[in-house]
Amino acid sequence: MLLLVSLTTQADDNQWVTLGQADIDWGYITPYQIELQAPIGQHDLKDIRSGMQPVRFQLTWLSPKTSQEDVRAHFKSLIEAKLPSDESRQFNQRAIEKLLATLPATQRHDVWHVVFSPDQGTLFVLERQVIHTLIGAEINRALYQAWLFEHPVTTAKLLKRLNKIH
Repeated sequence: MLLLVSLTTQADDNQWVTLGQADIDWGYITPYQIELQAPIGQHDLKDIRSGMQPVRFQLTWLSPKTSQEDVRAHFKSLIEAKLPSDESRQFNQRAIEKLLATLPATQRHDVWHVVFSPDQGTLFVLERQVIHTLIGAEINRALYQAWLFEHPVTTAKLLKRLNKIH
């Protein structure tokens, strides 16, 4: 099944349904809340778990201010922790650095959309503007897995609606 998610629908909240949400913690700080969203009418648990379906992660920043340095360090560690080897981290370093260079500081109530498409890569959408397209199967899978499969409780919360259906 091929679903082309156009740029207009990626930022259109009416085209997405929330499947679940969880808070992301950095030790004693909760910098953002994450929601897992799927296109309306397309939410297959098996396809989402395997990364075969487009999904959108909505990040709502909760901290009064998160520095650009902290945002970049967080995304760097998220991705690198899920890459399988040092060789893989080295191979993907350029793509990681290009992404990190585009990420800004945040303030409370900033909303980011990270749109994952198995066929097109991952789009970072801030204020309805695409600021970066992350290309590369391994690096996209690493970011996807970092949010969806980091902790069993987080996974259950993000897939809450689907777990009730299936």
